[in-house]
Amino acid sequence: LRKALIKRLSLSLGLSLLLLIPLLYFLVQRPAVKAYDIDLSDATRSLIPSLQIVDGKAQFTFPQAAEDMLRTDSHDNIYYLVLGPNEQFIAGDQGLPLPSSAHALTQPLLYNAVYRDRDVRVSLIPHKVDGQNFIFLTAETTKKRQLLAFNTIIATIVSLLVLIIVSTINVWYSTSQALVPLDKIRKALHGMQHHNLEPLDENSVPTEIKPLAQEFNSLLQRLDASAEGQQRFVANAAHQLRTPLAGIRTQLELLRDEADSKIREQRITHSIHAIERLSHLVHQMLALLSSVPGGRETSVQTLVNISDVIRERSTEWVHLATPRMVDLGFELETVHVYGDALLIGEMIANLVDNALRYSPIGSIVTVRCRQQNGLSIIEVEDNGPGIPAKERELVFERFYRSTAFASISGSGLGLAIAREVAYGLDGRVHIATPLSGK
Repeated sequence: LRKALIKRLSLSLGLSLLLLIPLLYFLVQRPAVKAYDIDLSDATRSLIPSLQIVDGKAQFTFPQAAEDMLRTDSHDNIYYLVLGPNEQFIAGDQGLPLPSSAHALTQPLLYNAVYRDRDVRVSLIPHKVDGQNFIFLTAETTKKRQLLAFNTIIATIVSLLVLIIVSTINVWYSTSQALVPLDKIRKALHGMQHHNLEPLDENSVPTEIKPLAQEFNSLLQRLDASAEGQQRFVANAAHQLRTPLAGIRTQLELLRDEADSKIREQRITHSIHAIERLSHLVHQMLALLSSVPGGRETSVQTLVNISDVIRERSTEWVHLATPRMVDLGFELETVHVYGDALLIGEMIANLVDNALRYSPIGSIVTVRCRQQNGLSIIEVEDNGPGIPAKERELVFERFYRSTAFASISGSGLGLAIAREVAYGLDGRVHIATPLSGK
């Protein structure tokens, strides 16, 4: 980030300085050149009073002292020229270059020319004396002007070099100082341990970084909640696994010393049932872990016809319903969702298993799927004892079981699996009372 900031700031600074070079040169050079031009024009005007018309003839009386003063310059040579009507020579240095149609000029003119193989700057002022047109010129070589241009360039370059050095130091220092809060965040993160996730101090960071710190703290809270959930899950899973394992061990220990064949058969049957419950619990825990985000590869997701999934699993549900004389019916429409067919089957299987397990003998259980208002709907309706309204959210928690159904075996994972799968499909799951009121 520091390199990127310095690179971008240096690039913009460099472009600004490149644009500033001609601007500075123009701003410094032009006023100085204009001052030289004003002095040259004033020298030209100083010639005008020395011209008089005597007896109809032009006489230019220019004292030697005045001419010496005009020509005196420590760097350049000064020339002058006075021309009468029709560009008739009157006084001065002959041959000073004139612009075309000089006799037609009515306004002063400044221009560059070459005189005696040297560059000169010329000031020309047309002026009427007693109705006659005269032209007054002064010219000077450009040594002062060239020296001024050279000094201006040197001054501009030196100033810019100083500005570049100061700006570079300032950019480096300012960027480093601006990134100090990020470095503090880095050190704070580096010092964190997985068992002690401390939130970042949002008040000690700049305003621009505060949303990042807030989002990070929010992420830490979610991670902490997830870690706590995983710890609870592991603790509950260990507790749930310990009970059937303890029962199996007890039965096997008693079986070893049991001589009565009938009792031995009963103990074997109890052990088998305990192993089945244990197998079911492990299966549900694996299903739950698969249903959370990232639990299974996204490559297994396809366009799933829910009615086909229900038909494939219906045989096993019928076998469970028959001994309890449950009227298990299906009302299926073609409904497609994009997801994992195995997890969708597990979700529906857990709902049906709950309905069959908790409904009394001779109950009615109906499994439906349909499209409604652009949504895919899956329903499992039964006429069992129902779940109290205050517990309808709690039963979706892992390993939570209502005390009203403590006598019926279960792990408390079925509805948790259903909710996780529904969330994975961008859906939701809820418990409602059917129209029958039961």
